[in-house]
Amino acid sequence: MLRTYQFQHGINKGKQGKIRSVIKAYRLTAQSIACRQWRLFFENKSGFDKDLDIKYILSSLSGRYKQTCQYQVIGILNSFISNRQNDFVQTVYRSNLNDIIRQKLFYINYHGFWYSNTASVIKTRLEIDVETLKLARRIFNHILKRHRRPSMKHINMALDNKVAVISEARPDGARSFDYWVRLSTLEKGYPVMLPVIGNPYYENIKGTRRSFCQINLTEDDEITVLFIKDVPRLEYIPITPKFALDLGLVYLFASDKGDLFGRQFYEVLQRYDALISKLTSNRQRQGFPIRNKRYRKLIHNLRQYMKNEINRVLNRTIELYKPAEIVVERLNFQNANLSRRMNRLLS
Repeated sequence: MLRTYQFQHGINKGKQGKIRSVIKAYRLTAQSIACRQWRLFFENKSGFDKDLDIKYILSSLSGRYKQTCQYQVIGILNSFISNRQNDFVQTVYRSNLNDIIRQKLFYINYHGFWYSNTASVIKTRLEIDVETLKLARRIFNHILKRHRRPSMKHINMALDNKVAVISEARPDGARSFDYWVRLSTLEKGYPVMLPVIGNPYYENIKGTRRSFCQINLTEDDEITVLFIKDVPRLEYIPITPKFALDLGLVYLFASDKGDLFGRQFYEVLQRYDALISKLTSNRQRQGFPIRNKRYRKLIHNLRQYMKNEINRVLNRTIELYKPAEIVVERLNFQNANLSRRMNRLLS
């Protein structure tokens, strides 16, 4: 199981400028690659191709960078199509089509034959006619129109050791840093060394560090560095068949065993609500846009708190009862004690 962990770094302003230039070029290249891959998807009916020749795509990135970028773009596009395949299945299940046509549609969807022109490409005992292929295409086109295609405008860099080599600090080197990332730049033959400070939580987790890192650029133009570790899955032996959780008005969750989890959850939300409401009202009164660096930081901290608290509660329930199945009510975080803006953020 692959997991990412963020690290602090000591990258100076000069190196940060070079990294931002690389990210800008990387994002432009990703957009060009995505356009070419979508054209291949619709015209050649052969899906996406991670080995597509992209030497002709104009970019200030090296060939190794462009290939790394293409692998990342392909992963994003395949994930998008996989979700649309799930939507296809749900659409066909809800329809009033007969079982034979459903079976044919499921086969077409599974193999990605929505844009095939002839049934001869489908090797199956089912006789799939051209009309069924056209029906599958109409359904899939309808599903695609309901969802935006993945945008590469704000993509962050997921880099392998072709362009980003991670090494541990030498004993006789700078003691302030535990790792160095040798990152290729837009200047051929002039990579930069990025100093990275160790993460104790990361170090204590059993697993193998992958020769792979992420370099992100946040909305506030800040650079973050993340490493990836392959963590072994632990064997899980359930003890409780079912465990039920209900969303509370005072506590985060109440269980069917009588437990109350997240006793301070809504108190913390009310404090965030007061800070966000005060900030937005002040900026509106002064005629400024609501979104600024402080607002984005508050929203980020709120989301991180919610994520951590919900994960903590779920981990605690698993630790206590080891359920085979967790049953939750239909979640609705609307709370009369919170503002409309906060309720919208929670939803």
